[in-house]
Amino acid sequence: MEKIAIYGGSFDPPHQGHKLLAKNLAESCGAQKVLIIPTAMSPFKNTSGALSSQRYEMCKLAFDDPLFEISDIEISRGGKSYTVDTVNKVKELYPESDLYLFMGDDMFLSFNKWYKYEEIMRMCKLVAACRTRDLEELQNMKKFAREVLHSGEDRVLFCESMPIEISSTTIRENIKNNCFDYIDINVQEYIKSKGLYL
Repeated sequence: MEKIAIYGGSFDPPHQGHKLLAKNLAESCGAQKVLIIPTAMSPFKNTSGALSSQRYEMCKLAFDDPLFEISDIEISRGGKSYTVDTVNKVKELYPESDLYLFMGDDMFLSFNKWYKYEEIMRMCKLVAACRTRDLEELQNMKKFAREVLHSGEDRVLFCESMPIEISSTTIRENIKNNCFDYIDINVQEYIKSKGLYL
């Protein structure tokens, strides 16, 4: 059975940290395809530096690997993006596949606050990134899975991954100063051509 992973985010802009995390998590669960799904509008964020169509185009440039497929599921739906709706749609598109939902440690540790999180867990397995060699964090995440999500290792996978410690917020600030660290060259050129984040 094909394993398909879901990796959503604002990707404003997409950077090398996103790509590295997606590759590490895909390897850990054996995903044959990773759907990169830029949000139309995040329920957690009110503003965005780039239009949804521009973030979609940047994702196509950033995730230039056969493993990745850029999806406009959330953008075409419009409005605020709730993961449960997205997972339902992916399930509809790939009814015979095993689904995996990728997330970082911070998102995982607040997963019980997500809209209809229990329904999400019935439809797919969670794959959460844990900082490499941080045993305390790994134990905290396992405890959270057991005690808060009431879930065992059959529904939650943990992947040790050395993160690139950079945020999209910092990257947007850096771009104002003409610094394009952690951004692939094709994405850099797109940002410059559109005058984004200035």
